[in-house]
Amino acid sequence: MSEADMSEHAPDNVVYLARTERGQGRAIPGRVERLRRHIEGRLVGTLRQGLEEAQEQLHQRANRGDDEADTYRRDMQMVRLHRHDMEEVLRAGLEYRFAGLIDPASVDPPPLPADGTPAARTLAHLRSRTRTTTEPATRALDAAIPRVRVGEPLNPLAPAPMADLLLRVQQRPPLSEPARELVLDALGRAVGRVLPDLHREAVTQLTGEGPAAAPGAPASTTFEEEARHAARAVRSRDRVEAARQRVGEEIERCLEGRRPPGLIEQLIRDAWARLLLLVHLGDGPDSENWVRHCAVMERLVWSVDTPPDETSRRRLVLEIPLLLHEVADGLRQVLHDPFEVSKLLRALEAEYLRCLTRNDPNLARFSANDDSAAATHREGDVRRVAALPEGTWMEILGAQGERLRARLAGHAPDGRLIFANRAGFKVLERSTEELAAAVANGQAKLLDDHELLNDGLSRVIRRLVERRAGHGE
Repeated sequence: MSEADMSEHAPDNVVYLARTERGQGRAIPGRVERLRRHIEGRLVGTLRQGLEEAQEQLHQRANRGDDEADTYRRDMQMVRLHRHDMEEVLRAGLEYRFAGLIDPASVDPPPLPADGTPAARTLAHLRSRTRTTTEPATRALDAAIPRVRVGEPLNPLAPAPMADLLLRVQQRPPLSEPARELVLDALGRAVGRVLPDLHREAVTQLTGEGPAAAPGAPASTTFEEEARHAARAVRSRDRVEAARQRVGEEIERCLEGRRPPGLIEQLIRDAWARLLLLVHLGDGPDSENWVRHCAVMERLVWSVDTPPDETSRRRLVLEIPLLLHEVADGLRQVLHDPFEVSKLLRALEAEYLRCLTRNDPNLARFSANDDSAAATHREGDVRRVAALPEGTWMEILGAQGERLRARLAGHAPDGRLIFANRAGFKVLERSTEELAAAVANGQAKLLDDHELLNDGLSRVIRRLVERRAGHGE
């Protein structure tokens, strides 16, 4: 039976989340999926509060004027730069744990941290806060999931998996050890404040013992009176002005103490400011969309302001293809002239090409070579796919027809390629033959292909990645 047939004949209280590698649908009760979405929203808001608290503490330490001030200032930038990535880790990790309710063998149990470590301290804190609430939530999940015995290790909201998730979130940005500990403590305190309530809300939602639904709004409301029209116009104008102010503050915070090239600053203050204004008015400053576009802006500034060390250069090489695609996605929302979008992207590519080939005459010559004929046929070569270095970004058609941007994270023992999202969680596996066929028929493509990146930049990025992996010179 196809997935469409399964969905058509499924009862209303079942939601099909994904397909397994064997092509089978994974079903989860509708109330459990609604709980996951509710918990995700609550935890994302809590994560933002914890990061605000951590940022304030880092700011205080950066202003002490001692020898570590510059380090803490850099840590502040890293937390801002990776805040969307940290939210993605949280979302992906929560989805991973909830998937374990359907297929326990597909998830690993959370590891217990070593005694005396910050992770152990976070786990102890969460356990102390939820001493009386974890068991009822576990029993409610067990009753809601058919054919699976849900004990505390499998409960996504239990202290151990929650502490492990916070540790993964905290590990996302490259921070100094004191800042890493500070961020984990702040996140642990923030989650500890809400986790007992989340357990109680889980019991309410899963057992149906909650308050009655609120009555609906009136069927229609009329505003024909002139005073009401005027009041609404004033509110709309004030809302736009408040959004403009918030956008300006976000841009100034991003650029504070940094001097990006004029091209980057102009792009941020013009096109990206318009995009942020649209997102603020449409989705609000607490939305995932707002945080994601602010994070792209932070990464854009970082990409032209990276330290000249080899580690930062390697990271920049892997980041550029995905970043350019995300910048292009944003520009297309506010610049309706495709030629203007193309002009900006080409200018960005030239900036990155200068950055990557600076002080490397071999790379500069390599970027000028014309190997477009070889590039035309490389995607259909199975050997080429098998030799893709770890870290390569691709866009691949998923089981539901959605396009996933994923990074090659490694190779399975049987030779299958394992792809992960930005959060580091596996999203799919493909054999070399399957991936080569997908590239050939347009269902998969390298993100450093010639659709967006010019030939020179594409070749330089690939050569630098291959050098890192030991495939190049």
